[in-house]
Amino acid sequence: MRFCRRSSIQQSKCLRIDVQQQKLIRPWKRCKLACNNKSLFRPWNRCLCAERVLNSPEVKTTSAISAHQRCRTSTTKNCSLVPRCRGIPKWHLNLIHLLSGGASATVLSDWILLGTKNSNGEAPHFEGRALVRVEAAYDPQSEFSHFFYLGRILRGSKIKRSLSDLFNLAMDKIFGILKGAAGLAADANSIKEFFNWFRPRVLAAIYSEGEGSAPAGENRTAPLHQIKGDLQKLEHDLWLIQSTTSTMYDLIDRLEWHSHKETEAWHLRQIKDAVYDAEDLLDEYNYYALKVKVEASKNLGQDHLHEPFLEFLDNVNFGGKLSKVMEIQNRLNHVSDQAKGLGLHKTLKKFDRLVRPETCCVLDEPDEIFGRQKELEDLIQILGVRGCKRGRHVAHSSTAEARMPVLPIVGMGGVGKTTMAQQICEDEVVKKHFDCIIWICVSDEFEVNRLTRVVLKSLGVESEDSDTRNTLMDKLLYSVKSKKFLLVLDDMWDDVLKDEKGWKTFHRTLSNGLKGSMILVTTRSSEVANLVSKSDPYELKGLQDDVLRNFFKLCAFGSVQSWSNSCRNRPELERIRPELERIGEAILPKLKGSPLAAKTLGRLLKSNLSVEHWKDILRSELWKLEQKETDILPALRLSYVYLPQYMKKCFTICALYPKDHKFEKEFLADIWVAQGYVEAEDASSCFDDLVNRSFFQKAANQSDSYVIHDLMHDTAQLVSGGECFIIQHVSDLTKIPSNVRHLSIFTNGNISCTELVNICTQNKKLRSLVCNETYRSSKQFAPVIDCWFKELPNIRVLIFNLSRVRKLPESIGNSKHLRYLGLFGNSTFENLPSSVSCLYHFQIIKAKGCVFKRYPQGFNDLISIKKIESKGFIYIKDNCGKQCLKWIEPRGTDEYIQMIEEQIELLPHWNLQHLVIQRYQGKSCPSWLRPDCLKMLTSLELNWCDNIQSLSFFEPPFPDSEESKNIYHLEVLEIRHCPNINWQGLVALPSSLRRVTLRIFGCSIDHLLSCFRGLTLLTYLEIWCELLTLIPLQVWISNLGSLEDLCFRWCRSLKSICVSEAGSRHSVGVFSSLSNVTFSLCDALLSLDEFLMPAYMPVMKTIHVKACRQLALVPVDELHRFSRLEELHIEYCPKLNMQRRMTLPSSLRKLCLSRCPSIEYIDNSHLGNSMTLKGLSLRLDSCPDLISIVGAISVSEIQSGYINDCPKLMEITQPFTRGDEWKRS
Repeated sequence: MRFCRRSSIQQSKCLRIDVQQQKLIRPWKRCKLACNNKSLFRPWNRCLCAERVLNSPEVKTTSAISAHQRCRTSTTKNCSLVPRCRGIPKWHLNLIHLLSGGASATVLSDWILLGTKNSNGEAPHFEGRALVRVEAAYDPQSEFSHFFYLGRILRGSKIKRSLSDLFNLAMDKIFGILKGAAGLAADANSIKEFFNWFRPRVLAAIYSEGEGSAPAGENRTAPLHQIKGDLQKLEHDLWLIQSTTSTMYDLIDRLEWHSHKETEAWHLRQIKDAVYDAEDLLDEYNYYALKVKVEASKNLGQDHLHEPFLEFLDNVNFGGKLSKVMEIQNRLNHVSDQAKGLGLHKTLKKFDRLVRPETCCVLDEPDEIFGRQKELEDLIQILGVRGCKRGRHVAHSSTAEARMPVLPIVGMGGVGKTTMAQQICEDEVVKKHFDCIIWICVSDEFEVNRLTRVVLKSLGVESEDSDTRNTLMDKLLYSVKSKKFLLVLDDMWDDVLKDEKGWKTFHRTLSNGLKGSMILVTTRSSEVANLVSKSDPYELKGLQDDVLRNFFKLCAFGSVQSWSNSCRNRPELERIRPELERIGEAILPKLKGSPLAAKTLGRLLKSNLSVEHWKDILRSELWKLEQKETDILPALRLSYVYLPQYMKKCFTICALYPKDHKFEKEFLADIWVAQGYVEAEDASSCFDDLVNRSFFQKAANQSDSYVIHDLMHDTAQLVSGGECFIIQHVSDLTKIPSNVRHLSIFTNGNISCTELVNICTQNKKLRSLVCNETYRSSKQFAPVIDCWFKELPNIRVLIFNLSRVRKLPESIGNSKHLRYLGLFGNSTFENLPSSVSCLYHFQIIKAKGCVFKRYPQGFNDLISIKKIESKGFIYIKDNCGKQCLKWIEPRGTDEYIQMIEEQIELLPHWNLQHLVIQRYQGKSCPSWLRPDCLKMLTSLELNWCDNIQSLSFFEPPFPDSEESKNIYHLEVLEIRHCPNINWQGLVALPSSLRRVTLRIFGCSIDHLLSCFRGLTLLTYLEIWCELLTLIPLQVWISNLGSLEDLCFRWCRSLKSICVSEAGSRHSVGVFSSLSNVTFSLCDALLSLDEFLMPAYMPVMKTIHVKACRQLALVPVDELHRFSRLEELHIEYCPKLNMQRRMTLPSSLRKLCLSRCPSIEYIDNSHLGNSMTLKGLSLRLDSCPDLISIVGAISVSEIQSGYINDCPKLMEITQPFTRGDEWKRS
């Protein structure tokens, strides 16, 4: 509350002065109010005890209503607050008190009424008071603006309402505001906005606790003004942490480009560690924001709303000046200041030339080229140098590429792409074939002007730095016209993808060179290869084993024969030669065909020709070995640093699994989403990008599995910097890095349960834990699980083998950050712990071999749950609000049916827009499957729910009331194979429906179809039902005015359709939008004469009649009156009696008559010369009575058609086939 700037002694006098001066100096001091009849009096102005309140020392820490409660005369008639608050339930007053930060109900009602004011400045009258004209300017920044909007909502109501009615009507809106504001907190970017909403409410809540219990108020350790200050500091610090963290991501990205340097690498580890701690704190804040949102949805009142954040304040050491928050902010500031002091924040995101030196067309060591002879010959032939006997033709999809072909060579780093390009350039035949060879090391700087200047310089043409692109292109165009050249663009990275237009301009200009000119591109990225050329790239793979062995010997020993002459002159080496050769042979598989890896390890081995040294290298992981800037892992690390930041995280966490581990795309996507690296809708494309960049490869003989190349796995271990660690041996227990965040255990049971406990107690910052160990005793392993949940508060991903454990501990509720729980094994759980219901971040439960018989109460509070996979059940929800519940068990016992009925009742169903239920064997629907519980639902689909007997969703909740019209948003309804639904009784189909598909959908079908009333938006209706006997056209004609598609299939009891009775009462054009009709497999249907009437279907475009075996009558002589008919199909109707002539409309474009006897004539003579059969697609098959097609143009002129087995049709030789549309398979 704001106070008068004058002394407290003059406060009472000050109030009168300011009112006379038309100023209000309290929280509404910006509002200028007229003094007399134009005043919007506040409750403390009207209260006769206002002076006493104003002079009270408590006014500084209490709201007006609190002061009013302390007023001695508050219960007397002299206090105007009393009558104005009458009739409002106490819980409403409490809620309003909380929402307003302590303001009175009168204050809020004034704001609501201000919102109801119309353009004339008038507001509706309410019982007990009237609001006079208000001339104050509305301030949208006010903390009471929510209530102004409520007034706007209520403005349309002109009736007289009591204040109680007003708030009853507004409560739902208030809770909506509450939920929306709570939702803001789930995004750290909205911290300030959320606290603007939250601060006044928590202050009111804390004060109210202090009022109720003095000790409780004292427990908050500070007077309210101090609490308010701490809240402001918390808001500021959290916002600062979030914004600082965002800038730190950029700094991390910059440092990773230079992480091969010791200083940058050290600071990178420090910054990452601080950022991860900050993320954990923000994640905890988000947890409580989600908890507020869940509590708000239950409408339980204010006590349940402020508690989550009071708990959060305690967790960040509220009484201790927010020490946890300050500690993290201080660390972020410290590492940020250090980085700035060294100028690291200005580090360029470019390759260090020490790691990626500039290449040229000359081989560094021409005598050390091994193998690749076949690849060299293939590439030279593709370039068109030596004919094409062996080579393959380069496909060209554009004129520019036809004139200037581009040959991309793709392969992972270190495989020898640049060396291969250099070999091509040094080939004598290649040199003679081209007038000139131009080499450009593109690297990570694809800049068209730079490349153009290099080309011009190579061609002897001068260019100026000031030349524009247009000038450069003109010079290039003129310079290449007389040249047949080979342009090599070496080491091209994804930078070119950002300037696709620039590449096309550059390429198009080069295409003016002489015929035979070529561009050769080397790249690690298949995306780059696909951009620069539409032909398949040439993939360069690793060296063959025998070639690699010889090259490795050369690198390690100095000779292919293992020993150079210098070594032979050293007798002491002769003795250990066999042992060294054996070790070298064991090292060979580590190289994975990479020439650069062979060179790297060969150099390390050659530096010390001792058995112990060689054994150390054999035992060591490649990523742990010290390497030069140009060795294999620094080279491969370039592929990593070029990734976007989110993709780096996705790749790095794969180091959690050992080499040769087979990954499934879906699994990795789930892990990445759980860690917060990507959104669910982006995870799949992220994986595809990593595959395209050679980070993943298809696993051998497995189409849906992928592996990481061993060298790339070493790269992942290297760049993780200790964040990911694998325990594969007991000795690894002492090597766990202090900054580890992701830990996995793959020792085949060599680690004891006690050691597992010690691991988690010593590494409490773990975000991921994968334990692949299996233990025989569940009693020994159960305490380990309990310890994980107790000691790892920041765990997000937890995957372990259950080892016969059949009960999870209640301590799982401590894991507030947990997103992914993977359980291996075949355990049956009677119930999940009740504390699971508090895991508001929980997203995925993966337990394919487990059965969860029951979910705990409150399980549907899991607001973030996306996927549950257990034995026989799958729950999936995407970010678009689509939720699928699928049971795999085809049939079940009574016990099983009861179990799944209990399960579905407790499944989360937040913000559903699309709901799919498949193979649910329960008899009843969950209680939440109602319009008032699923107000956002637009699509409902039930498939193969054999036992379900009723759908409460379509039972009218508020018969004949306005409310019932506002809760339905359902647009799509699909029910398939649910034969036991009983539709007898009241059925309220939502008027919002647009598409309805009903296939084997229960009994009392005729009654259901008679309830198709008010469906004015329905455009598609499909019905499959053997029990259907009647189509209530009298109802449909007046209620389905927008129907466009009507389909009947397998309606084997449907005998006839009649519109005559309805037509007698309705005008022509009753189905004014119907354009497509299908009747298929309606075996009992006898006639369509009275249904297919042009007068009732003026816009009909397509008619399909198929396999209606009893059908005798179709109005073929009326078809020409369907003026918009484009397609007509009549097939497999053996009893059709059409001895009238079939007349066709001029609009017809497709006609199919198959196995239809009694058709004698297809007559279009009535159209004269207007009929053009040339545009008609015609199929006549097995029509034994067809004699002739009567018209102006003969059948032989039809461009597309199939005519066969029509023996009386003598106009054309059969079989007749023209065009591809009707060809038989």
